[in-house]
Amino acid sequence: MSATYQNWMDYEERWLDGYRKKVMRTTTHITIPVVMVFLTVFFGMVPFLDRMDPADAFYGGLGGFFLGAVVCGFFYLCLRFGLRKSKYRRLIQQAVDGLGLPPGEEDQLAAEMLAAVDDPKQRFYFEINSMNTKGTPARFVLTPHYACLMGAYPYAIFVRLADISEIRPGSEKKLETRRGAKTRSAQILTLYSIGFYRKDRADRDLKPEDLPDEAMGFFSQRLRDHALEMLREQTGLVRSTAE
Repeated sequence: MSATYQNWMDYEERWLDGYRKKVMRTTTHITIPVVMVFLTVFFGMVPFLDRMDPADAFYGGLGGFFLGAVVCGFFYLCLRFGLRKSKYRRLIQQAVDGLGLPPGEEDQLAAEMLAAVDDPKQRFYFEINSMNTKGTPARFVLTPHYACLMGAYPYAIFVRLADISEIRPGSEKKLETRRGAKTRSAQILTLYSIGFYRKDRADRDLKPEDLPDEAMGFFSQRLRDHALEMLREQTGLVRSTAE
C-alpha cells in the first residue's frame, strides 16, 4: 500500500471518528442508564405491588439491575464491534476492488479523493435521516475521474467515469420498518437515485431499460439534484432530470 493510499485510508478513519464518538457517548450517557433504571424500577415495583414487601422489591430490583447489565453489556459490545475502524476500511477496499482498476490507478483514486477534501466544488457533506438512521454522516465526491458516495448503503460506492456512457436520474418508493420490543412502525420514503450506465452494456446483453450498472441513492431530492448537476457540468452524460 502506497503512502498516498494509506493517507486516504487514515483520512476516512478520522472522518468517521466524530460520528463514532457521538454514538458511543449517547449510548453510555443516555441509552444504557435509562435502560438500567427502567429495568431496576420495573422489576422492583412488580413484586412490591404484589406483596407490599420491601425485601421483595429490593431483590426484584436487584434482579432487574443485573438483567439490565447483561442486556446493555451485550448491546454495547455489539455496537463497539459494528463501529470498529477496520470494518470501514474493509468496506472501502471492497468497493475499490469492485472497480477493477488497472495497476497503479488505486493511487490516482486516493490522490483525487484527498484533493477533493479541501475543494467544495468537488464534494458536499450531508446527514442521512430516516426512520432507522439518524444523523449518519455521508458525502458525495466528484473528482476528475471518479464519482463517490460515502456513508450510505452500501457504505462506499465508486464509479469510474471513463467507463460510463450515460447517467440518468430516477426515484422509487421504499417501505421502511422499525421494530421495537412490542411495536412495529413503518413509513414510505422516496429514494431519489442516480443511475450509471456503462459503455459495455451491449456486450453483456443489457438493454437501455434494464437496471443501471451502479446507482447512488439519496432520501433528499435536493441533494440528489445537487450531485446530478455536478455530474452534468463535468461529464455531459446526464440524460435529463425529468422523471
